[in-house]
Amino acid sequence: MENSRYQKKWSRHLTLNEIVEKLEEDDEEEVPDSIIILPPENCNADVTDEDSGDENQVSLDNLPGSQLRALGEACFQSENCSDEDDDIPLMQLSIRRRVVSTESDLASQSTSTIESTGHIITVSKKKTYDWVSRDIRPSFEPWQHMQTTRTQFSPLQYFQLVFGEDIINMFVHYTNLYVAKKNANTPAAKVSKDEILCFLGILLYSGYVVLPRRSMYWQNAADCGMPLVYNAMSRDRFTFIMTNFHCCDNTNLNTSDKFAKLRELFDLLNKSFVANAPYEEHYSIDEAMVPYYGGHPCKQFIRGKPIRWGYKFWVGATRLGYIVWFDPYQGQSTATSNKYKLALGLGASVVLQYADVLQEINNRAPFHLFFDNFFTSIYLIDELRVRGIKATGTVRENRTAKCPLPTNKQLQKTPRGTFKHQSTRAEQILVCKWHDNSVVSVASNAATIQPVTKVKRFSQQEKKYVLVDQPSVVKKYDENMGGVDRSDQNIGLYRTSIRGKKWYFSLICHGLDMALHNSWQLYKNNGGEYDFLHFRRSVATALLETYKKRSDRKATRVSQNFREDSRFDGKDHLIRYRDNQLR
Repeated sequence: MENSRYQKKWSRHLTLNEIVEKLEEDDEEEVPDSIIILPPENCNADVTDEDSGDENQVSLDNLPGSQLRALGEACFQSENCSDEDDDIPLMQLSIRRRVVSTESDLASQSTSTIESTGHIITVSKKKTYDWVSRDIRPSFEPWQHMQTTRTQFSPLQYFQLVFGEDIINMFVHYTNLYVAKKNANTPAAKVSKDEILCFLGILLYSGYVVLPRRSMYWQNAADCGMPLVYNAMSRDRFTFIMTNFHCCDNTNLNTSDKFAKLRELFDLLNKSFVANAPYEEHYSIDEAMVPYYGGHPCKQFIRGKPIRWGYKFWVGATRLGYIVWFDPYQGQSTATSNKYKLALGLGASVVLQYADVLQEINNRAPFHLFFDNFFTSIYLIDELRVRGIKATGTVRENRTAKCPLPTNKQLQKTPRGTFKHQSTRAEQILVCKWHDNSVVSVASNAATIQPVTKVKRFSQQEKKYVLVDQPSVVKKYDENMGGVDRSDQNIGLYRTSIRGKKWYFSLICHGLDMALHNSWQLYKNNGGEYDFLHFRRSVATALLETYKKRSDRKATRVSQNFREDSRFDGKDHLIRYRDNQLR
């Protein structure tokens, strides 16, 4: 339940421009932690507006009118929010954010092109539960581990496994389609597959070699010229491809989908991510922010406070951060009907869509999903149990289906480590409250109270570390919830820094960065030793050396320190047979 002051102040739909004006004019208004932007008004137009920011800096003031008139959302982190106490005190990789939407949750909608696999919602919000004070006895089938054979590929091969040929061919097709339409009177040279791969290599390269201006990669100067880049592609050709870079047919878009210009790319990425996903038991789902300007922290200063702003994605990942599924959040409008949301609400609908994706991998495997209190309700936990899916999540105090547990204020008066729990009489759903730094509420259909373990905490009263009790359900959540945060952190370390002025360009780059991150996850799962930076460098270098523009000059002797991928790529390395031996 959000703070009533916010409910009053954000009682109607606000545009991005209205949000900024409201925050700048009202000195008493709490400054949000971040601002979620939605695609602009003309997001599906043949030609969309560009922002007016320069190459290395952009603010909300630089956005075009079509973007400023679009709806936005302000995200607050408030100590007054009653659900704040429900958070696990995890050693999280990023801070949890409380979201106060300019559109009500019931009016908001997520879009996914993955249709329901025929599941019918069996649990209603009208269902009542009979609670008793005992642990649960889960009846799920035991998890069956699969023996996998490790396959050693090069970093480039892992990347091309995830960012496959179908994606590259899509970019080639739609880019040339746009080139032909835009240059109908003066035909331009078609973009080749090798050029697209080189273009992507330069984008990846910009993630770890960041320069203030894009043109500096091609400057003939000792302090900034990059031979790996300018030997692969000329500056003018890169600019031409970037200007015409497309992944859709502008004349054939689903106008009800705000992300229609990116939908085919997102569908292909999701298909690849699922097909190559590691077979694991534990998965998490959370939200992630994609900065409007990918290369640097995209911050707007309002009354002296930096505010992040960008797009919001729903993301499902493994425990270590492999992204299995993602879906961009687009506010109230939706491209497909969502019966899940109508039955159980927005948060539950996101989890159930992700569950459908996992069951495409194996519809009988008892996967275990973890999510935070934005998504969790007893009805969702019960619905997943009916489907044979394990689920554990922190839960808000007002979403426990009248479970008769002490209030958070009552439990805060007890010694640290105290916990109380109740389960349904059929012993299928558990709700536990645990007193740590604050009161943590967790619900599960699979994790139990026992065995209770000891965890180390610092006692302010005793001025030393002490051991306190921790229920197994809390420990299980603590160990498996951080996958999305982990992937978000890794991607943010070397995010593509070359900036486009179209609203969708940063999202294309984010798709590229997600694919590279997943490639690295597969590489590590198969015994690879490179860290993420070394892996990114290897892929970028291999792309630029393998698919670079070819010179007409006779090939010279190959240096021994040339990269393995480009040495054995089969390009410009033809065998020439002779009748006689030279020496």
